[in-house]
Amino acid sequence: MTYTMSVDQQTNELYEALSAEIRDVLHELEQVITVPAGAPLIVQNVVPEHVMILNQGSVEISVPAGGKTISVALAGHGKVFGLRSVVSGELPEINVICLEECSVTVLPRDEFIRILKQYPQVYFAIAKVLSADLKLAQDLLREMPRAANGAARRMKV
Repeated sequence: MTYTMSVDQQTNELYEALSAEIRDVLHELEQVITVPAGAPLIVQNVVPEHVMILNQGSVEISVPAGGKTISVALAGHGKVFGLRSVVSGELPEINVICLEECSVTVLPRDEFIRILKQYPQVYFAIAKVLSADLKLAQDLLREMPRAANGAARRMKV
């Protein structure tokens, strides 16, 4: 089962919870890049150099498990990647691969951390994004046994 994540088309999931003043400060750090289809945005166990905001295109989010890669979600405009790793220093546990050419806004990790120190209220917006990611993970885990049981029943019939 793969989930599709959606965000308000006018903004992104991080900025929508920030004041205009903080958005303006972050806009000054932004660089927009084009990433080709098949290229990774986030690689498991590799420190991201940027917080990334998907402007255009779509990506697949997957987790390595037991020598396989399990696709868990598709995401499009407005999804933010790299927040947990940039803020916590933990290595990412997911892979994020562009399914098509993507336009991505990148915020350099060190500059983003500097802004966090200057504007600690950004942590509330980060918590909101990470909480939504956690809810998605919990929903996926709840659905896995049901999907597995349903598949097993179909195979028996």
